[in-house]
Amino acid sequence: MAPELVERILAGYELFNQGRLDEAIEGMPDEIEWIAPEMFVDRGPYRGREGVRRFWDAWHDTFDGFRIEIAEVHDLGEHLVVIASVGGTGRDSGVEVTTPAFPHVWTSHGDELRRMEMFSSEDAARETIGKDWR
Repeated sequence: MAPELVERILAGYELFNQGRLDEAIEGMPDEIEWIAPEMFVDRGPYRGREGVRRFWDAWHDTFDGFRIEIAEVHDLGEHLVVIASVGGTGRDSGVEVTTPAFPHVWTSHGDELRRMEMFSSEDAARETIGKDWR
């Protein structure tokens, strides 16, 4: 993946964690597809910056201090695999929740981001993109 796209993606995670959501989605193309993991009721795809923002807002409405912690990053050419966990404190319950790390697969075409799909497992991500990062 183009180095500037990798930088933009990783900076987007930082902006997200800082609560600067509008800045995090600023560089995303209007056509981007955002797909939640298969265990979600509404996986999407969420389309464009507005769709991504709706997806994020739902999580920020449910959790205080919602954040993403990156564990690994793998550049596979047209795919960037970010292994990350998410967490926050439930607004209603007050319970701290952190997921196990799972893959976020970013796909580009040329110098433009096209898709970001989250998977519940590394095996599912590998099967979908046909590449191994280990």
